[in-house]
Amino acid sequence: MSFNIFKTAIRNLLRERYYALIKVIGLALGLGTTLVLAMYISHQLGYDSMHPDVSRMYRINQTNIWDPTGGVFHSTGPAVSFALRSDFPEVEEILRINTPGAKIVRHTLSDGTVLAYNEWKVLAADSNFFSFFNFKLTDGDPRTALVGKNKVVLSDKAARRLFGNESAVGKIIQVGDERTAVEVTGVTEEQPSNIHFHFDYLLSMYTNPDIRQYEWSWIWTQVVTYVKLRADADVAAMESKLQTFADKHAPETFRMLEMDYGDFIKEKGPWLLYLQPVVKIHLYSDKIGNRLGPVGDIKYIYILGIIATFILLIAIVNFVNLSTARAAKRGKEVGVKKTLGLTRSGLIFQFQMEYIFLTMISMLLGLAFMELLRLLIQPIVGIEIPLSVWSPGKFALIITVLPIFIGFLAGLYPSFFLSSFRPAQVLKGKLASGFRSSGLRNGLVVFQFSISIALMAATLIVFEQLEFFQSKSVGFEKENLLVIGSADKLGNQLESYRNEISTYEGVSSASISMDIRGSYEDIYMREGDQKKLSISAYKADEHFFETTKLSLVSGRNFDEKHPSDQNAVIINETTAKFFDWTPEDALGKRIIYLGDDVGSQEVIGVARDFHFQSLRQKIQPNMFFNIHSKSWGDGRIVLIRYNTNDLPGLMAKIEKRWNELAAGTPFGISFYDEEVKMQYQQEQRMASLMSIFTGLSITIAVIGLVGLVAYSAEQRRKEIGIRKVFGASLTGIYIMVNAQYVRLLCVALCIATPVSWLLMQQWLNTFAYKTQINPWIFIIAGGAELVLALVCVAYLALRAVSINPAVVLKDE
Repeated sequence: MSFNIFKTAIRNLLRERYYALIKVIGLALGLGTTLVLAMYISHQLGYDSMHPDVSRMYRINQTNIWDPTGGVFHSTGPAVSFALRSDFPEVEEILRINTPGAKIVRHTLSDGTVLAYNEWKVLAADSNFFSFFNFKLTDGDPRTALVGKNKVVLSDKAARRLFGNESAVGKIIQVGDERTAVEVTGVTEEQPSNIHFHFDYLLSMYTNPDIRQYEWSWIWTQVVTYVKLRADADVAAMESKLQTFADKHAPETFRMLEMDYGDFIKEKGPWLLYLQPVVKIHLYSDKIGNRLGPVGDIKYIYILGIIATFILLIAIVNFVNLSTARAAKRGKEVGVKKTLGLTRSGLIFQFQMEYIFLTMISMLLGLAFMELLRLLIQPIVGIEIPLSVWSPGKFALIITVLPIFIGFLAGLYPSFFLSSFRPAQVLKGKLASGFRSSGLRNGLVVFQFSISIALMAATLIVFEQLEFFQSKSVGFEKENLLVIGSADKLGNQLESYRNEISTYEGVSSASISMDIRGSYEDIYMREGDQKKLSISAYKADEHFFETTKLSLVSGRNFDEKHPSDQNAVIINETTAKFFDWTPEDALGKRIIYLGDDVGSQEVIGVARDFHFQSLRQKIQPNMFFNIHSKSWGDGRIVLIRYNTNDLPGLMAKIEKRWNELAAGTPFGISFYDEEVKMQYQQEQRMASLMSIFTGLSITIAVIGLVGLVAYSAEQRRKEIGIRKVFGASLTGIYIMVNAQYVRLLCVALCIATPVSWLLMQQWLNTFAYKTQINPWIFIIAGGAELVLALVCVAYLALRAVSINPAVVLKDE
């Protein structure tokens, strides 16, 4: 029986190969697209799952003590780990990771050549790092690699960069401006891609002298603290005890700083600590942050999951639509088989096996589409979709079970419908007429195009938001601005370097400042009362405002002719508002820093509000110290505003002078506006992915429409012939053939518009600054789908209306 079913299925495929090809291609595209998205989603959901005992591992988060609006923060002070160890017996292991910042790394070759690199992926960790996280070493002992000072473990890439194919362990490299000699004690395997941090250099913790200096502190929040709980630990009970943990231990830090802890939390609210599972750091930290690396966003995973589901549904709808449309062609086959004694259950089994066989063929073709899409998407979008995300056994199970499941579901309606035919009616030819007007097919077409229109509208809105980010004024001119990083490496020659390059042809101005691409919050208060505020403070010279085109709303800029400006500050409008000052009232007021003993700072100017950071967040309080201020912050950049057509020549000249002044120190230069665009990389990737998958969803829907129009035209050949005999025009008949689908597309537009509008408005509400949804977006999306659909079926419709009536009516 199975062989007969298989033989019958092959005959039907060959007899109706045109429609079978449409069904197979549409379903294959849907399966391939779904598999690609499922791989990417699995990769994202699998972050950090490779660590042993990961279900017992947590990051310690705390109230964001630096943000006046509160929230939760991802870092702690070094002293938190010691208090946890003493108060919580349920903690099995504690690990701290510090971010000492970018470092210049040097290695001297045997011939005296010095290799020097600007390295950004530099971390420092406690000695138990490799027993906590599952990083494998190809060389070195993980138990001792980070024990003691001046030890470092390299990534495989960093080791090759410095030592080629030689063994790195035991070699000495120089790290930082101080050229601290550090011994290489290990080299990692290639690090897993789906882990919430990566490193090229992992220093032993006390190689960074700041750790020992601030190990008593709760407010020097420069470390990330992790805990591994015992297997029998009560997580809920521990979280409850963490609510009063800071109140018990943090006051000692404040006493050492001669500050009042009670006054501090009175303004900030309670200081709480939280446990965040390590497996949730990557996708659930968009508001919390990740000091050690970038974060994802679970809402984008939900969006991609919904898109994958909808694309698969569209493909299945095509399959069902075309199967039911052609069902009447097999009515006589059903009638004959029933007359010869085949039971209804036997017919259902036969048709189900045929549909499963067809989906198996689609899956084979879908695997080819999957690999093609995977290879195309990875470089275009800049994401990783590894085949290894599923084990071979799991992958084999998915590609076997999925087509069986889909084939069974897709074949349910056609199988039960076909098997319900009564032989007497079928053999008298009384079936086809009623079946052609099936409302199910119309509903499924509306469903398909509602999804496609909604996806297209959503994609257009994402691009609108990205364009809004790029075009919105940020309070200064970010274009034509070059950034030279690590400029502090020039030492006392930095100012002369700035002065010289500012005279180069094509340079409008140049300035020295702290790195405006970062954020440097600390606690300040206004003189005269205890009102405290977290302010992001930068240092800048007197040329900074000219170079960036930042404007002042009151007061003046720094002036080298005023020595007292060394103890002066310029604040932004938001800072003035938080201190209850108008821009004019702020002038002459004084701000006090609670850390270093730099004295009170006089406000000499108020700058118009600006965005150095992402437009996802509202403008925060900002302030500029004079470049010569004694306040903390030694890092420097040089900003250069250019107006030249020979930019490569100018950049080469700037680099040449750098190399003359700082031989052996790497030179790094970038375009500021390009770095701003990188802040929205997540949205750019989502827009690119949505564009690709929206295009695929439309393609699948149109493939199905082509099949339905071809079927409809075939069924209405005699009707068209009669209309032509009675004088109907070609235009009138063309409109008649397509009118039904135009109406269905209009219904789909009406359904898709409110749904996508509501969902995309919720997405836009996650941004502090957002575009307004334009109603024309939905009209454009619907119109584009309509035009595309009509173009794709134009040939079929025109062929139908050009039929010679004599040919189709000769047997009447």
